[in-house]
Amino acid sequence: MPPKKIYPDRKVLKADPLVKKIWESYTKQSPKANKHISYSQLSTFSSCQRQWYLQYLKKLAPYQPSIHATFGTAMHETLQTWLEVLYHDKVKTANEMDLDSLLYENMMKAYKGGKAQNSHQHYSTAEELTMFWIDGKHILKYIKSKRRAYFGTKGVYLAGVETLLYQTLRPGVKFKGFIDLVFYDARVDRWKLVDIKTSTSGWNDYAKKDDKKTAQLLLYKQFFSEQFDIPIEKIDVEYFIVKRKIPVEAEFASMQRRVQEFSPTAGKIKVGQAISLMNTFVNTAVDKDGQYIDKEYPTNPSKWGCNFCAFKEMRICPDAVLG
Repeated sequence: MPPKKIYPDRKVLKADPLVKKIWESYTKQSPKANKHISYSQLSTFSSCQRQWYLQYLKKLAPYQPSIHATFGTAMHETLQTWLEVLYHDKVKTANEMDLDSLLYENMMKAYKGGKAQNSHQHYSTAEELTMFWIDGKHILKYIKSKRRAYFGTKGVYLAGVETLLYQTLRPGVKFKGFIDLVFYDARVDRWKLVDIKTSTSGWNDYAKKDDKKTAQLLLYKQFFSEQFDIPIEKIDVEYFIVKRKIPVEAEFASMQRRVQEFSPTAGKIKVGQAISLMNTFVNTAVDKDGQYIDKEYPTNPSKWGCNFCAFKEMRICPDAVLG
């Protein structure tokens, strides 16, 4: 097992104080603000304003733990711990880590937390948990076998894990987010922000073209640049998508991979569109004092959106698309 706390190599910190600043940022307490706006809120608001109103302003959404969220949390923590050892200790030490056991421990911890918040009621079965754990073992084995392709260590440093972004949108209103991984490539003086996603079979073309989905890293890119005074043109973004399942009849070699790397278009225009999306949300839902505006918000009923909305099952939303 790795040590509880791992810090970047002293030579790295001495050579680049900015790496140290970024690494230490996630340990600090967030300053107080009337409102913290997250990407999750923006995503919900952009999909259906009424759903956002019921969930975030009225707080009517029940807690709904899921095996998918449990697995995603555990996989995040396992990969982040392994990468901390890989970049801040030794490659040999990272190679010798028992990631299967670490994933199991993280899944049990996440499941117990979800169960506690679910009135101590089970929300999965031993069989399902085992199936997801086995899928996770295959993912981790694949990533370790392709370590050099995904996580090269020569001249590349892990500058941040769960790096806190906390930026002012307007007086009393802050954007708050956490970047899963921040890498710095000293060879070319570039930064890369990575968001880890877990998926059943990866992102299709529709998902890749969904501006609401890709807006997350575009916002992170803008706010990371502002917060750490790094030229935005030196920042790259990437979704690191791990796939639980591989198609039985995978037609292309790319379909057989357990990892899908996707870098959305992240130029000035696309980043500007993401910022515009955030500004629309803030201007519509937050008043000049930094408080949510309690008013009627429109629905955006659709079969796809309503199927995954808790308020459809609760019969709260009269416009929900049934079926």
